[in-house]
Amino acid sequence: MHIERRSLYTTVKMLRAAGIEADIRFVDGKIHAVLGNPQGARALASTFAKTEAARAANWLVACAVHFYPKSDIAKVWCAIARAAASQERSE
Repeated sequence: MHIERRSLYTTVKMLRAAGIEADIRFVDGKIHAVLGNPQGARALASTFAKTEAARAANWLVACAVHFYPKSDIAKVWCAIARAAASQERSE
């Protein structure tokens, strides 16, 4: 099975559509990813090399799943994780 790498732009768009404050900036050849105001806390931020767009997207999703467990993205992620675990057990 071939799995496409996560698109950073699509990920940010998807998070914003879900009402989750997410942003990226490209500065000095680096990707600055921000998840704004999770559960009333300070924004979370991380910096990635410009070649690590998929890693930045994965970081944003992981943060969103952790801080917004009732969001649609968290529900989908958990369903996929359960399905993958079930698949591994049956092999």
